[in-house]
Amino acid sequence: MILFLVAIFAIIVYKKFWKQDEIKKIESDADKELNEMDFEKLFFERTKAGEKSQLLMSIASQQDCLMLRSLLFSEGIPSYVEGEHMNNIYGGISGTMTTVVAIKLYILCDDYDKAVEIINNAQIADLSGITIHPKAEA
Repeated sequence: MILFLVAIFAIIVYKKFWKQDEIKKIESDADKELNEMDFEKLFFERTKAGEKSQLLMSIASQQDCLMLRSLLFSEGIPSYVEGEHMNNIYGGISGTMTTVVAIKLYILCDDYDKAVEIINNAQIADLSGITIHPKAEA
């Protein structure tokens, strides 16, 4: 009887520690994904090193902003966004409706031409909510 209880206790302890290892593995995988999707880290590192940045576009839709940032990031173009969540403060406003605050997407000046090409090739159904700003003078 005592051996039976010790065996059950050993199984419970083993499973508890095994599950904790699995949870730690899942958490570390999630952290890795978040680090890979950090849009702004490289942007701030390069601006801190002296590279110039500029306003690339004003966007009405938060969804379009996220999609375009993902496309830029996948091509190695870091970006920074201002006002991404401001329209959520004004309840009931969505990306397809009139926006109160335009989302501003900034990039590094050296990446402007490549970024505009990526945006022009993006499959966005409604371009009316996107304003691309001209290239900044050097």
